[in-house]
Amino acid sequence: MTRPLGPGAVNPRVALRELLSRPGIRQVPGVYDGITARLAEQAGFPALFVTGNGLAAALLGAPDVGLVTMTESLSAARGVAGAVEVPVIHDADTGYGGALNVVRTVREAEAAGLAGVTLEDQVTPKRCGILDAPPAVVPQEEFLARVRAAVWARRDGLVVIARTDAMRGLGLDAAIERCRLAVDSGADAVMVVGLAELSQVRRVATEVDAPLVVLVHDSGGLSDCSPTDLGAAGAALAVHPGTVRAAVVAAAGRALRALRADGTSVAVRGDLATAAEWNEVTAVAAHLEMERRFLDAGGLPADVTGTGR
Repeated sequence: MTRPLGPGAVNPRVALRELLSRPGIRQVPGVYDGITARLAEQAGFPALFVTGNGLAAALLGAPDVGLVTMTESLSAARGVAGAVEVPVIHDADTGYGGALNVVRTVREAEAAGLAGVTLEDQVTPKRCGILDAPPAVVPQEEFLARVRAAVWARRDGLVVIARTDAMRGLGLDAAIERCRLAVDSGADAVMVVGLAELSQVRRVATEVDAPLVVLVHDSGGLSDCSPTDLGAAGAALAVHPGTVRAAVVAAAGRALRALRADGTSVAVRGDLATAAEWNEVTAVAAHLEMERRFLDAGGLPADVTGTGR
């Protein structure tokens, strides 16, 4: 069961556009399912990012090498968006094919309740941009066709973030040029994969007339830069794609090894969520109260004509 929007809930696309337009920077954690999304929202983050790497691992136990289909990816993202009230950005990879595939991807993303998508210039099938050798990218005009298709396809203000993986293979100049042209084609924001220094962040933010979304991994590159420093360099959003998934793998691995070795969870019990904490993150009380409102005739909300939230 997903958590329905409350009576005063803000349209997630409007909320994301407001975040991008405000001065300063916002941190956005990578999530991949309803429970990680709920935890991130409860921690106070203003937006979430559905990471393709995390989805590939969660759905298939596989690396991010283009194995997850559009329908699998957006089905999972729909669950994330339905579990929280903050805006959710989805890693839509390459749009899963050509321009027509991008059109369908964007319309399915809007139907799933997502606030925005990142759309990249890798070839299809893609692979994680930091796995090994620089990823292959499509010609510039093909990338721009994807962006134009996404902008044309949206019907309800979906935020289109043009992502380029060209920096590692073609250099920062080429990546900046792709970002500029993507903005000219209607993209709302840009992301350059491979930025490793604040001077590079500052240059992209200065030379591209659109909000800049940066990826912050947990080692190397920008990992030790504070949000203040990234914001001062011109970044609007700092996406941390791997922190949650790495924490889950480490914690679950420790618990499972202890359970296997000892036959009980005693050794790790202090690290486990309590029943009360689990019930809180899954909103048990709110769901039961919602059920009671409709089972108790005297407690029905005034709006029972089909427009209730």
